[in-house]
Amino acid sequence: MYEISIVTPVSQQDEKYIKRCYETVKGQLQANVEWIVILEGDSPLAEQVQLENKENPNIDIKVVVDTELKNVNEKRNKGIEVATGEYLYFLDVDDFLHEHTLYVLLESAKSNSDSYDVILGAIKETNVSVHLPSSYSRMLKRLLDNRIAKPKTLAVKKYRASALNTLFKREFIVEHGIYFDENVLGFSDILFTSQAYTKTTKAVVYDKDAIYLKLIRNDPINDPSIAQALNGIEWYPQSMAQAIASLEDGHPFKNVLLKRFLKAYHYKYLNGIYNEDPDDVYKGIWSDAFKQIGLDQFSFSRSIHQKEIQLLCEGHYKKAARMANRRLNFRMLKKIKKKPGSYRRVLYQKWFTKKMAIKKDYILYESFLGRNYSDSPKYIYEYLNRTYPGKYKHIWVFNNPDREEPKGVVKVKRFGLKHLYFMARAKFHVNNMRQPKWFVKRPGQVFLATWHGTPLKKLVFDMKEVHSANPNYKKDFYLQSRAWDYLVSANHYSTEIFKRAFMFDNEILEHGYPRNDLLYAENKEQIADQLKAKLQLPKDKKIVLYAPTWRDDEFYKPGQYKFKLQLDLEKLKATLGDEYFFLIRTHYFIADKLDFSGVEDFVYNASQYDDVTELYLLADVLITDYSSVFFDYANLKRPILFFTYDLEKYRDTLRGFYIDLETDVPGPLLKTTDEIIAALANLNETKELYKERIEKFYDQYCHLDDGRASEKIAEKVIVSAK
Repeated sequence: MYEISIVTPVSQQDEKYIKRCYETVKGQLQANVEWIVILEGDSPLAEQVQLENKENPNIDIKVVVDTELKNVNEKRNKGIEVATGEYLYFLDVDDFLHEHTLYVLLESAKSNSDSYDVILGAIKETNVSVHLPSSYSRMLKRLLDNRIAKPKTLAVKKYRASALNTLFKREFIVEHGIYFDENVLGFSDILFTSQAYTKTTKAVVYDKDAIYLKLIRNDPINDPSIAQALNGIEWYPQSMAQAIASLEDGHPFKNVLLKRFLKAYHYKYLNGIYNEDPDDVYKGIWSDAFKQIGLDQFSFSRSIHQKEIQLLCEGHYKKAARMANRRLNFRMLKKIKKKPGSYRRVLYQKWFTKKMAIKKDYILYESFLGRNYSDSPKYIYEYLNRTYPGKYKHIWVFNNPDREEPKGVVKVKRFGLKHLYFMARAKFHVNNMRQPKWFVKRPGQVFLATWHGTPLKKLVFDMKEVHSANPNYKKDFYLQSRAWDYLVSANHYSTEIFKRAFMFDNEILEHGYPRNDLLYAENKEQIADQLKAKLQLPKDKKIVLYAPTWRDDEFYKPGQYKFKLQLDLEKLKATLGDEYFFLIRTHYFIADKLDFSGVEDFVYNASQYDDVTELYLLADVLITDYSSVFFDYANLKRPILFFTYDLEKYRDTLRGFYIDLETDVPGPLLKTTDEIIAALANLNETKELYKERIEKFYDQYCHLDDGRASEKIAEKVIVSAK
């Protein structure tokens, strides 16, 4: 008989995870395992896994194909029926196990002379595929040696609702007729585990060394897990009520569930129950759940809480809602008292957006999260201000509004009270980034998303995995972009990507980028000379603009990324200092302060300079890596060098690219400072070598830029608006 039967239900949507799941099962130290894969339809991938497994005697794969099994509970029950192992173990197809997990669980299960019926391990969450470090094997050896030398003390009665990462003695499950409720779609594990906790006469034990990694999918829009797809406000009360009702009074797990249920009502679902349910459907579901449990089962901290739920159960929904909302408002006031600055957002959402009229001539501008006066919002504003003086009230959002430029506008501090006031009242919003998640799009407001670059790196829903500091990136982006009425695109290439990667169905304005209008100004040479004088740059040297981007996996926190300069500036100065001068401009996400000690007369740090488009004008050559700046700079048809020292990692692991850098970009790929020096020392030859590719690149990505993008977009979105 097998020691462990692993049951893995698989939907047709999730068959793509089978092979990876096989790798996590195959990698287990625990031998003598059968893996039961329950499919809705016949999957060629499952057959492939079976063929690969012929040489592995430790795993016996059983593929059960049953087109009648539609939900996860039906599939798990089928797995219980066909299992032959001493213990049952449920593994979701998209999750991961550490190599020692099953070994540790089984060792704990048999540490009792009569063996335990229910043994739990630890569940941790992850949002990316697991790549274990090389040091992992040493850590594992220490863990196992320690367990052998020193018997493990198990925690007792560590109750958990989930059936994952738990060994259930199969004989115990079958004997007591414990199965998953096939009519309950959401939070159904709790009905299974509560039965197991009730029926066992032995201790329920927990071993923290048995680690299960639960994948939190980063694309809940297109590839949701079951939990992400289900509506918790609907299914949670039904499953919890049924589980609580099935437990005997005094059972410790019942007390745990009663506290969890009340806490979920008060803190997790209250807004949805009373504010998002005009048809009273959810109010009825929660009312039925409370009545099924019985209000006498709960310990209310205050009588007013009990009164509120009594009104809900009696069907007095409006009265219950008034009491609940008073509590919400009181909670909000306590939050404001604790964090006084939060009152502004409350005023915005509760008062400004509900009581104040939208002003049709107000335009709110923001560029790069209020960092500077730049990019397409700047050039749209300047067109409107120049062409229609006095017609509009222009409001600019800045982190530091005490700045000189732009003149003649209202400058407000980002997230200050004035900003939120104008956010609610302005008819037009012009922004090159995403708006805050708490932004309220009011009927009648128009949101113009100018975006901030032609895409080279994979974006949002074209990314397989998210390596950045925000694991909810895809969900957040999707919800925020639903408020965009218009999206600016520089070319047809970008348009097709934006439609797919942003899942954007509203109007795309394919007119080139307003920020590139300056590159076609008749007096651009004069502007460049003025900028050189303003920045005190040498007039007798060629100017190199080095503009690297950020790395998704190297961060301090969301919005703050690490960066280590890979260029040897001292070597560059010693070799090229007589001919060249460097401007270095890092991405605004990069938090590190670069040290230019010893090369101050060779380098100017332009990272804080507002408008990179102006820097393009005075740069004779651009050096970049994976930043989209080269798409804009290509409008000038000047030399571009690509310093791609970590190309394989960035392309194959972090992001991936839309175009082939080795064949499509208008310049050489260079990996060392010496290669950069050689290319700059022979710049004319480098430019001549890539002349045809520069022209081809210009024709494909820059042909719409003509100096009139601001005009076309402003006239379409703002001037002609009703």
